[in-house]
Parts: sequence; structure tokens; C-alpha cells
Amino acid sequence: MALVISQAPKLDIEGTRWVEIAPGVKIQVGSAANPKFKSHHAMIQRHQSIVDSRYGVGTEGFDPVNAEIPDIESMDDMLVDLVCKHIILDWEGVEEAESPGVDTPYTQERAKLLIGLRPDVYFTALQVATDIATRAEERAKETAKKPSTPTAGGVSGQASRARKRAGSESVLRA
Repeated sequence: MALVISQAPKLDIEGTRWVEIAPGVKIQVGSAANPKFKSHHAMIQRHQSIVDSRYGVGTEGFDPVNAEIPDIESMDDMLVDLVCKHIILDWEGVEEAESPGVDTPYTQERAKLLIGLRPDVYFTALQVATDIATRAEERAKETAKKPSTPTAGGVSGQASRARKRAGSESVLRA
């Protein structure tokens, strides 16, 4: 006789979804709730905040002609890297011009090239990633509201008192 133990599905904050971005072309998108994505995104925001502060962005002292500013990696480039690393996970139907008819494997560098040609892919991936995270959060809230199902085990409650061992004494002090 074979036994099968089924487990309740986990709340899938790292779920994925395939999205068609053109006829015959799909990208696999991961969740924006992925802890690695969230951590990397927070790091980029801190970096940008430091750069803004250093150059006085948003103040009267800001000078966009400052020679050092172009040397700093742009926020756009960092966010595209972030999406290519943590949000877009794979694709189907993408070909290189040198090899028509042959699907090219997904890499972050190729994904950056695709986003350079089709910036809408970046926004589509972010929108889907956010939707996946939102739905996982909604499922978690729904699950938290449901009462636990009864088990086949015995009734739980207060534990019975432990017996004193023979020869042991208990001392009460006031």
C-alpha cells in the first residue's frame, strides 16, 4: 500500500506568472514580494537618496551642470538591472538577429537589451510582479481569517501535573 501526504499550499510570495508581451513571445515574471528583490530595491533607494543629498537635488544649490553627476550610475540603469535580476526570470520566443528561428536563452544582459528596445516590457514586468505580491498578501489575509480545521488527535488543554519522584522533597518558602 502506498501513502500520499498532501500538504497545504504555501503562501506563494515567490510565485511566477508567464506573460505574453508579443505574439509568440512570453516572459516569466516573479513576485515583487521576493525578499531579495525588496532588499536590493531598498539598497538602490538608499543609494539614490545619498546621491541626491550629496548634490543638493531639489534645493536651490543644485547644479545639473556638475561634472561629477554623469559619472554616477543612473537610477534608471539600476532599476532595470534590478528587474532583470529579480523580476524577469525567463522567456520564450526571444531570438537573436544572428540566429533567426532559434530561441536564445535568458540572461540578465539580454533582458537589458530587450528593455532597451521595448521599455514597455519593464513596466509590464513591474506591474505583474506587484500583482503577484498583492494577490499573495490577500490570500495570506484570507487564510488568517479562517478558523483552523479540527484534527483527529485528542483534545488539547491544560497539561496534567507532573508526579513527584519518590524521595524528592519540595520546599515551600514564604
